[in-house]
Amino acid sequence: MGNKNSTSLTSEEVEEYAELTYLKKREIIRAFSRFRSIDPLTVDENSMTRLRYDLIRDNVAEIKVMKSDSAAAGERRLPLADLLLVLFGISSWVAVNGVWAELPLLVAALPEGWALPSYLSVIVQLANLGPVLYSVLRARLSGRASRLDVVAVYTMVTVGAAACLLSGLLWRRTSVIGGTSHSTALFTLVFFIALVDCTSSVVYVPYTARFKHGYLVSYMIGEGLSGLLPSLVALIQGVGGNAECVNGTDANGSVVPVPAELQPRFAVDDFFYFLCSMMVVSGVAFALLQHLPRLAPAREPADGAAPVGEPAAAAGCPLPPPGPATPVALSAMAPLLLLQAAISLLANGVLPSVQSYSVLPYGNVAFHLVATLSLMANPAACLVLYAAPVRRPVVAAGWAALGGLCAVYLLVTAALSPTPPLQGTAAGQALVVLGWVLFVGLTTYSKVGIASLLRPYGGRALFWYGAATQAGSTLGALAAFLAVNVFDAFQGYYPC
Repeated sequence: MGNKNSTSLTSEEVEEYAELTYLKKREIIRAFSRFRSIDPLTVDENSMTRLRYDLIRDNVAEIKVMKSDSAAAGERRLPLADLLLVLFGISSWVAVNGVWAELPLLVAALPEGWALPSYLSVIVQLANLGPVLYSVLRARLSGRASRLDVVAVYTMVTVGAAACLLSGLLWRRTSVIGGTSHSTALFTLVFFIALVDCTSSVVYVPYTARFKHGYLVSYMIGEGLSGLLPSLVALIQGVGGNAECVNGTDANGSVVPVPAELQPRFAVDDFFYFLCSMMVVSGVAFALLQHLPRLAPAREPADGAAPVGEPAAAAGCPLPPPGPATPVALSAMAPLLLLQAAISLLANGVLPSVQSYSVLPYGNVAFHLVATLSLMANPAACLVLYAAPVRRPVVAAGWAALGGLCAVYLLVTAALSPTPPLQGTAAGQALVVLGWVLFVGLTTYSKVGIASLLRPYGGRALFWYGAATQAGSTLGALAAFLAVNVFDAFQGYYPC
């Protein structure tokens, strides 16, 4: 026997050999059978062994080349595609979230005052007609759905940027309706802003299906940033402290105390211009995603087909990949759907409408913190969901119940306005801010958890999930609007 070390395979080569395909193994077997037919008198055993090892090495080298070529063909991630998808995802909800982050300054300046959130809640619910109409249009033009998605994105980004720009110019403009001054310019523009953002959930996600599956995460990161970025900018902006009284004159010319105008670090106009710039950046990112040849390896060979009626995310959180649809009766889903409707009634309808009555008696600073930190609680809840996904309905119900306890406290503070518990104390301010942040975080976790539980049952289950969400949100917004503006069930706090 010759020196065995000259013919031994390394452990790495043995592992590579173990990964050979079935076809390659068959080829080796056939080659070995040819070697066995060689006359053993003419070839010594060491030479035969060396021939076998050489054949294996040749196959290992071929597999390595195949892997290298496969990686070069585009299996590795493209950082540029990730970056552009993040920037594109930011435009999904950045404008609506920005309007809510700016509420403390808008409430102080506009004629609706403390009732402003109730108007905006109804406007946002009306804008949910956008996804319905687009879904119908896409179904009718199913043969051209791919091109329709591209045209829709360009249109939405343009309309969103224009609405934010005009909001910066016209948000103070009012009109007299029924003898009362109303912020008609802002209401109209917020409707278009909400129309764009609500429709993004049925337009943007199908478009991202054109890219390889792993890139959906990048888009979802951008969607999470759509709440985080405006809240951070609003935190930097500030509200200029709590209200102070200065001398002013009334209609009769008498000197009376009036609240001083808030002095943030930069104006509301500039904040809307920031939102406009984010929409423009997202639009540029989309154009590059659409036309840059170097992004071809990140795209699917053929356009993906994410169903328009089955969004891949709820409340800005990605859901688990769907498995085969399991038939389930509507009655079996009813408890989860009723829970989702109840959560949406409170989280999307009632409490946002009365937020000013719940928080403003504790001061402008508390209102400012609630408006900004609540937006941050949404992506934070999504991160918790990744670490601790909801696997049983009782878990979703338990967290929703804790959110309900927070909601009771917040409704009590709103109902007792203008003199809620612990008013004028640091403890009262801390409790109301903490209550709002916990409420948003817990309800977000519960809503997305319910969506995760229903997703294995297919598109029909998620359709009813969306219907329950919309029904609860609309009912809550309308009920709160009537309570605030018709029945005067809530009273504002006026320090002067």
